[in-house]
Amino acid sequence: MLLVLAVHAFGASTLIGLPVDDAATREVVERYTLARQLKVIRFVGTLKNTDWVMDRPPLAATLARHLHPPLERYHFTEKGDGTYAVYDTGALRGSVRLVARAPQRRIYLVEGQFQSLAYILKLTGSMVFTLEFRERWDGSESYVEVDPQLFLRLDNVIAHGLLKVLAPLLHGIIDRRVANLTAAAQIVSQRLTKDPRELHLEMRTWPDIRPEELEEYRQAFRIPHDGVKEDG
Repeated sequence: MLLVLAVHAFGASTLIGLPVDDAATREVVERYTLARQLKVIRFVGTLKNTDWVMDRPPLAATLARHLHPPLERYHFTEKGDGTYAVYDTGALRGSVRLVARAPQRRIYLVEGQFQSLAYILKLTGSMVFTLEFRERWDGSESYVEVDPQLFLRLDNVIAHGLLKVLAPLLHGIIDRRVANLTAAAQIVSQRLTKDPRELHLEMRTWPDIRPEELEEYRQAFRIPHDGVKEDG
């Protein structure tokens, strides 16, 4: 409710403290069909690693596919200008674009088509989702907490009129996808934090990872060519 009131009171000139100059993003936020403040996501990790992987969506998707089988269907392809094509075996087809970025904050715009796995529901529209993240410590172990929120705008005018009927189905779809993405984020971050060297060895056997991605990973996590992690 606070999220909805804030948007109506101040418009979409800013979102999570970031200016929103993109017209398509403002359209979704100011004229949404459904808005949700999602539960806080928590996983073992550091802000440095989180920032690094979030700035590389295709690699993040590859890691998620291999480390969390329920996401094997997800594929990201770079289109340029910060835009990525996303495809999920026909259930989801569209594009993801980074709208705004700042330390510990991101705003994304997703545009495309969604079809339920049972082919009962087929919708087109746009979604804006925001992420705010921070580092927490539990003893000697660091965690990252993420506050996600989303705004969904459907293109189908009839869908707007049937929102009361569709809302439970839409919320269920959102919750299942968020749960899958949360599980993948927890696994990926755990591996990056706890055993980046072993993960690098595994990645070298994956046919869908590019040599330049492997090299970038190796340098970021200070793993020399012989596979022994450097100190520091």
